[in-house]
Amino acid sequence: MAHTIPIRLEQSEVYRQARKFFGADGLGLDVVIDEEPARLRFQAEAGFVELEIRPDTNNQVRLTIMNQGFEQAIQQFRRRLARQAAAESSASN
Repeated sequence: MAHTIPIRLEQSEVYRQARKFFGADGLGLDVVIDEEPARLRFQAEAGFVELEIRPDTNNQVRLTIMNQGFEQAIQQFRRRLARQAAAESSASN
């Protein structure tokens, strides 16, 4: 399954948050593709999460998430990014 969402964060920050959330310090998934800052793939026996992070207009990125399994974790990750983007937007106003 694939989801594409706009996120009002810098590409490098989305990359950093993804490594932190899905990697060794978070869910503990193995990193099998690491093309900083544009693409990450995490994998485990239960499935995978692959992220493509593309710059877009208005200081935001388009984040495409492809996965097999880990649906709840992906929802948590999306909410975390949305909260961070909202906090940064309100702080800059």
